[in-house]
Amino acid sequence: MEELLALLREEHREPLTPETRVRDFLREIQGRNGEEVEVEGFLLLRQPPNAPRDAVYYLLTPLSPEELKKSKLRAYLVLRIDEASSIEDSVYSGAYVRVRGILDAYPYGNLRLLRVIELKETSYENRWLRYEGYTLSRGELESLISSTVYANYETERAIIYSLLSAPTVIGAGNWGEGVTFSAFKGERERSVLSLWEALKYLHSLLPEELKLRRDRWTEFDDEFLGLDFRFARPRAKLAYYVPHTRAMLKRPRPVPKWAEEHFREKSAGFLSPRLVMKPEDETATLGEAPLVITEDVAYERNRELEELIPNVVATIMAARRRVGVLNLGEMEDYRYRFEAFLMRNRNEYGELFDALTLSGKVFNVGLRYRLGARLLGAMGRFEGKLGRGLISDLLGLYQEITDTWINELPDREKLRLLREYERYIGNSRVAEIGVRIFEDLEATSIDGTVTREEFLKALIEAGFRREHAGETLEKLLREGYLYEPFPGKLKLVRW
Repeated sequence: MEELLALLREEHREPLTPETRVRDFLREIQGRNGEEVEVEGFLLLRQPPNAPRDAVYYLLTPLSPEELKKSKLRAYLVLRIDEASSIEDSVYSGAYVRVRGILDAYPYGNLRLLRVIELKETSYENRWLRYEGYTLSRGELESLISSTVYANYETERAIIYSLLSAPTVIGAGNWGEGVTFSAFKGERERSVLSLWEALKYLHSLLPEELKLRRDRWTEFDDEFLGLDFRFARPRAKLAYYVPHTRAMLKRPRPVPKWAEEHFREKSAGFLSPRLVMKPEDETATLGEAPLVITEDVAYERNRELEELIPNVVATIMAARRRVGVLNLGEMEDYRYRFEAFLMRNRNEYGELFDALTLSGKVFNVGLRYRLGARLLGAMGRFEGKLGRGLISDLLGLYQEITDTWINELPDREKLRLLREYERYIGNSRVAEIGVRIFEDLEATSIDGTVTREEFLKALIEAGFRREHAGETLEKLLREGYLYEPFPGKLKLVRW
């Protein structure tokens, strides 16, 4: 019976609307005078009509600035603040706050009043988490995206993973949760431009608080109350950005200067197709899934998605809470299978793949390993849990991306990369193989060092005889490819 009810709910998914929030808010403040309650909402540092002079009076509303402008049904609660109230210093007009106080009647009109005991800013994400009953299933979310953006499987999935963002990965750098969605031009420029239009449409549907902006301030005029409000959008922990002009798709970094720090630190999600295809492009080197678009992409306005976008946001917030932190040091299976993925592609593509793994390139081993762990977390958010099968899905996606880069990269770019690689590695074939194996081990280690025993074992597994493995290690130390910062610990010399 429960499964049947769940199926019926999916068939007739109820949208999360501003009116729902208003009705719930009104129920919360309809208690008896003298009753202590705790409510959440947006703080408006504006006095209500006919405010008495015995204290400071402000307003609280369950609706965001954007919702206030669009919704016909609104609700306000008068907050009375005096010397006995505990107020957090950092609150501002537009902040999402939690307020505890005593209910009372406002002396004018039919507004309710709360005598504030405590007021403090709380996580904006709570606004969505309290409506977890409105979240979408995995199938519903996938269906909404695939019925809006018509692209291949990998592109549709990458869009979903980017929206869900990546968990914190201990041992993978101090990045935020933002995923960099990058998609590069193959043969047809039109494909990338149509994908950009689709991403702009998706971005336009998001709440204003989840759009990365330089200016956070907005204004609203409530004719019924006879008040105008100026307030900031609340500080969401994660916002999203899509380039707003076609010219941005060709810039070295597809973001304005004010957003560059967010881009580097991944404190926002960047959905940015590219009209250039270079292995050094920052959206490639920092992109969790640097796709190459070889097929036409199309989109159409989706009325169901537009109606359910608040449910999508609630789903994103719930998924972020469900898979919040990963530890790279505990992902041994991922490490071994990632190393096997590297070896397989080196055997198939040779020096060209090696060239793409150099520092600053799209498949730089250290970066790709850490970015892959983040993407694995985003996939876990979509699936609802992390499982070993997701590693196969991740490496399958990376194999598809690798094959496409190798096949679509212009010949002149391939020649340039091979020349760079030859300068880096020199003429010694033994040194080339040894450095290549060492780079894989170093990139997937937790502290950036490799023990002598680990390196010798990897050389033997790669086909070296035991005595030749020892000779190769000493040769790399002697010729300056490796050094030993601590006894028994090795590191690669960066050229």
